[in-house]
Order: sequence, then C-alpha cells, then structure tokens
Amino acid sequence: MNGITTRQLLGPMLDLVRARRLVFRRAKRCQAALVTVTLLLPIAAALSSALLPPARPAVALFAVLLGIFEVTSIDRWMKARLKEGAKLQEEFDCQVLDISWNEFVVGARVDAEDVFENARENLSASDEQRLRDWYPTVVADAPIEVARLICQRENLVYDSELRIAYGRVLFWSIVCFIGVSGAAGLYFNFTFTAFVLGALVPAAPALTWALRERKRQTDTLETIARLKTESETLLRSTMKDQDPAKARGRARELQDAIYNHRLTSSLVFEWLYSRLRPRLESKLSHGAAYWVDEYRRTSA
Repeated sequence: MNGITTRQLLGPMLDLVRARRLVFRRAKRCQAALVTVTLLLPIAAALSSALLPPARPAVALFAVLLGIFEVTSIDRWMKARLKEGAKLQEEFDCQVLDISWNEFVVGARVDAEDVFENARENLSASDEQRLRDWYPTVVADAPIEVARLICQRENLVYDSELRIAYGRVLFWSIVCFIGVSGAAGLYFNFTFTAFVLGALVPAAPALTWALRERKRQTDTLETIARLKTESETLLRSTMKDQDPAKARGRARELQDAIYNHRLTSSLVFEWLYSRLRPRLESKLSHGAAYWVDEYRRTSA
C-alpha cells in the first residue's frame, strides 16, 4: 500500500544500511579497545605496586596520558563516525519512508563515493540477512502517512530498549569496578599514597568513562521517552486526519528530532547489540502490528 517494504529492499538502500553498520562497527571496536586498555590499567597498577613498586609512577603517567589522548583525539574521531552513521541512517529513512531531506538540519548527504567505500566490505551471511526488512513488513497494510510514523516510533522504542540494557551493564560495571579496586587495596595493604598512585589514578580513565557513559544514557533515555510520546501523539492525530501535506510536515519535524538524538547518542557495544537484536526485532514487529490494528479500528 505504501511502498516502504519494497523500497527498503532496493540495492542502494541496502548499501546505506550496510555502510552505516560498518561505520558504527569500526567505531564500536575502537571504543571496546579503549575500554579494555583502561580496564587493564588498574590491574597493571596493582601488580606493579605489589611486585615492582618503581614502575608505579610510569603506570600512573600512562593512565593520565591515555585520558588526555582520549579527550583530544579519540573522542573527536568517534564523533565524526557518529555523524557519518547518523547521516547514512537519515538518508535511508528519508528514501524509504518518503520524507524530504532537511539540509538546514542535517547538512549535505554522504558522498556516493564514501557510501561505496564504507559498504563494500562483506558482512557475514546472517548480518547480510538482517539488513533486509529493516522496518516491520506489517506496516505495508497502512497508508504512508501512518506507516512512516509507526516506523519512526519503532526506531525510538528499539533504541530505548537497547540503552536501558546498556545502562544496567554500565551500572553493575561501576559497582564491580569500585569493589575490586577497594578489595585489591585491602589485600595488598597499600598505604594511602600507594593506593592513590597504584589504583585510583590508573583507574580514573575507566571510571570517568563509565560514569560519563552512564550519565549520557540517562539523558538519552529522557530524550527518547519524550520523542516516543510525541510520535504516539502524532500517530493518533494522523489516523484521524491523513492530510498528506500535514503528515509529511509532522514526520519531518519528528525526523529532525530523531536525527539530532542519533547525532549526540553514544554507541552501544557490538556484543550487546548482537545479543539483544533478535528479541528486540520480535518485540518491535509486535508493536508495529498493534499500531496497524489501531489504525484499522480508527478508520473502520
């Protein structure tokens, strides 16, 4: 009825999704490597304090330099990847959901050469299959004015569920991190100076990152909740008044907010994303079916 399920399977659309997936995968791997190094620092510090005390200042210095490098270089590179991935998803959404491109908010599209460069790497067979039917096929039974809003809402629900799980992981990671650091200090019977140099300073980059990520997830979830409520309000009003021009304008305004949210949201680790994706996709299909049924009841 609306062409969404057909358009999302076109070759150029699959290239956009694949490019986005690979851009984010590289960024997530960089993030994982950085976190791994920062988590190993307290272990190295504890061992050096116990077995090689003269090495403690070197480990502490490395931790400080790593924090500086993360803020001045890695963080900038990560933001550039986030922006590129958000633009790729934006173009996919605009093409598939029939939404006009807002250059004032989004800027220029990603160059075709860059899309090709980012999308030419082969994914596994299962990952390639998951690029298909990005939006639930059940939305084909609703007019485009309603279907696009359902898809926009499902984007928000998916992101919310993923970040709730990520927030839990971060919370328990912080708790475990503090507990292990304290236990190590007690076990090795550190003096206060030794504990600061041998545990707290090396642990600072990892702890700072975890606390910052936890705060970001809390702020992001508040934004998603607001946008989800707005999408549902728009859905209900559009079901009653399916004026094409009004519906496109409303969808574009919501898409602007979604794009800005994507642009400022932090990445979720690949292993968590892969683990939760099958369950979330099933949940989203059910949610989309509910709103299609709601449309049928409203229009009956």
